Amino acid sequence: MRQEKHFPRAWLWGIILFVLGMAAGALWDLPLNHAVYAPQFYPAVWMECFGYYPLYLPAILWLWLSGPKRPWLRTGARLLGAVGAAALFWASLSNLQKRSVPGAVWHTVAVWAILVLLGVLLARVLVRGGDGLRRRLHTAMGWSVVYMILDNVLINLLKLVWNRTRFDDMMAAGDFSAFTTWLEPFGNGGSSFPSGHTAAACGIFVLVLLCDVLPGWNRRRGLVWAACWAYVAGMAASRLIMGRHFLSDTVAAAFVMSLLLCALRASTPYQKSLRRLDDSEL
Repeated sequence: MRQEKHFPRAWLWGIILFVLGMAAGALWDLPLNHAVYAPQFYPAVWMECFGYYPLYLPAILWLWLSGPKRPWLRTGARLLGAVGAAALFWASLSNLQKRSVPGAVWHTVAVWAILVLLGVLLARVLVRGGDGLRRRLHTAMGWSVVYMILDNVLINLLKLVWNRTRFDDMMAAGDFSAFTTWLEPFGNGGSSFPSGHTAAACGIFVLVLLCDVLPGWNRRRGLVWAACWAYVAGMAASRLIMGRHFLSDTVAAAFVMSLLLCALRASTPYQKSLRRLDDSEL
């Protein structure tokens, strides 16, 4: 298995931080949200509207990279990718408008203009890299799709079990009697625990999968991990600021998605797909 150096040590620190975060949440979830609540803070609004993209953009890219032998199948895959992109665009625009952000249309258009530009640059890189690079990217994006599916199934199942009321719903009602700690599943109604947006932000770990499939990225693995965790932490902070989640919601989501990523990368099918990539270039 392609593993990082000091992997056990990293997991030890991860478990320690998880335990500390969940303990802090059990004690201070509610007062912490009261202290940081600022639902009109634009960076937090931006993360709510666009920050979950890393979980879904790889699926769109996977569809565009798919190359079935029959042209109509290839065209169908790309049309499905275009529909997915349109759905993300519309969801972001609707959310910005719901939050009464001035110039919501232009904010959304600007983000997607950057994404399209990145797509054009990627297309040029693929032309230079040939079929080998296309196969490697397609493999990484395919496993990201698996990660996306598992995320949506697992996180939503946990939401059903915990049934925890959101902070901003209680704030709007002016009544916090429905509050429950994360130690109390089967709560008073809601979908607060765990944080779906924080889990979706963990889609940024697609960069770690790229380190697995692109040998040239291996030496940058430490930097990639740091960038990924900074992004996830930014999303987690934004969820508290927006009042949509508690600290324990975000810590639990990040930990669950980390476990899921490690299980995926350790799986036999994943390791076989890496070996096939290497064998194809011998």
